[in-house]
Amino acid sequence: MSGANYELVFARRRKADAAIQISIMDCFVTAFLAKTHATGSTSLSGSLILSGTGLLNLFGERPCAVGSYTRVMKIRSTVRTSSIVCACVVLASCAQSPPLPQTEVVTKTKNYSIVYSVTIEDGKDDTAQASIRVEQQSRRLRELRFTIDPKRHIDFTGDGNISESCGKLVWQPPRKGGTLSYDVRVSQQRQSGGYDALMKEKWALFRAGDVFPPAVARTTVGANSVARLDLDLPEGWSALTPYLSGDSKLSFPVDNPERRFDRPTGWILAGDIGVRRGLIADTRVAIGSPVGEGVHRMDIMAYLNWTLPTLRSVFPTLDSRLIVVSAGDPMWRGGLSGPGSLYVHADRPMISENGTSTMLHELVHVAMGVSGSAHDDWLVEGLAEYYSIKILRETGTLNGRRGTLALADLKKWGDPVDDLFVGRSSGPVTARATTLLAELDAYLIKESRGRRSLDNVVGRMIESKSPYNYRSLCVAAKKIARKPVPLLSPDVVPGAPAEAECMLMR
Repeated sequence: MSGANYELVFARRRKADAAIQISIMDCFVTAFLAKTHATGSTSLSGSLILSGTGLLNLFGERPCAVGSYTRVMKIRSTVRTSSIVCACVVLASCAQSPPLPQTEVVTKTKNYSIVYSVTIEDGKDDTAQASIRVEQQSRRLRELRFTIDPKRHIDFTGDGNISESCGKLVWQPPRKGGTLSYDVRVSQQRQSGGYDALMKEKWALFRAGDVFPPAVARTTVGANSVARLDLDLPEGWSALTPYLSGDSKLSFPVDNPERRFDRPTGWILAGDIGVRRGLIADTRVAIGSPVGEGVHRMDIMAYLNWTLPTLRSVFPTLDSRLIVVSAGDPMWRGGLSGPGSLYVHADRPMISENGTSTMLHELVHVAMGVSGSAHDDWLVEGLAEYYSIKILRETGTLNGRRGTLALADLKKWGDPVDDLFVGRSSGPVTARATTLLAELDAYLIKESRGRRSLDNVVGRMIESKSPYNYRSLCVAAKKIARKPVPLLSPDVVPGAPAEAECMLMR
């Protein structure tokens, strides 16, 4: 026999043996499941044993790993079709039970199910019904401790123990789960008079995190939630959320890989709405607004086509899905970001006369994904404002002269600021922070002869998964510059803690 023919025959035998292995395994699994379903036993007359160490086959081979029936046991290559028939007959006789019913086999895990529901009814002005339903095999979820707004979240009822005091609500669901129900006043008016959430006759615009307030979960060790958001809306309404729809158009799986307890967040637009969709820089973009609000959705899509690829190159943490929602008065005439989403007023220009961009500013917030540490809000806001200008310059949307003028205006506005480390960054503080970051970017470009910039510093902070704060900025800048950066010393940064100097100057 020639070498080529030998290899062909050998390959066919290996393929046949593999098929034999799979067939025998199918017999083992079928008989075992039938037996355990009928008797609850974990053995089949001594022929098939499932234990903590694995599955022992009829031929005395070593056990297979439990948990994956797709792994085929090693069967001697001498086993042939007769062995398959014999094994199947023996196992079938051992089973002594009818076939398994067509029901899902439930595997015990440490997960628990949690369903968030929002119901909006016709004729109910400004009030929605919310509920949180927990389903679990045992008491995996012990307690949820919510931070609520007593004026907005009202009339709590439900299963298990519920206690409310001083803006805190504690819910201890029953062992097998239960439901917590309450009403939510959707509309929220700011001190300036505009609304950052609004429910009208034909549409509603709000953040999911305001309907389902922040919560701290107490669970058994290793327990994870499997969450879903369900919307019950009036007939003819549709919805746009940061989540992909699941079993139905109004059911959305909620999954945050970085958290064990999942909670819906981000902007939700529901009602008689119009939506434009597109794929930009590996990001699925959806732009939505209520019908008749005068929102130029295609203009927004074109603007994102110009700017989003550059934004993603600096902030790869941008999610693969982004929604932009917009509406006119009486909504607040500004922009607000949320996880995977942002809101901007219909009349807000995409580029202001001073060369800044509210939409791009909020997009940077979405891409960053996190807020700053206490008293470091200046850095988060400063990065968002600076990159809203830098990206416009790099994409050619603004020429160099316009970008320089924009930074000059911010410098003039922020010069009087003598402390950046405040609880919340106001306009002048953000302007001063933007000027500082612009100077840092120019310094890094000059010192490295164009090889490094603030982009590399941001990338370093993202890679290290550091919070956006003064210390992480100093450490990342020092790594990129390969020496201490004088621009970030406490003598230069307004309000910086004096003890930071040792870290910078070593």
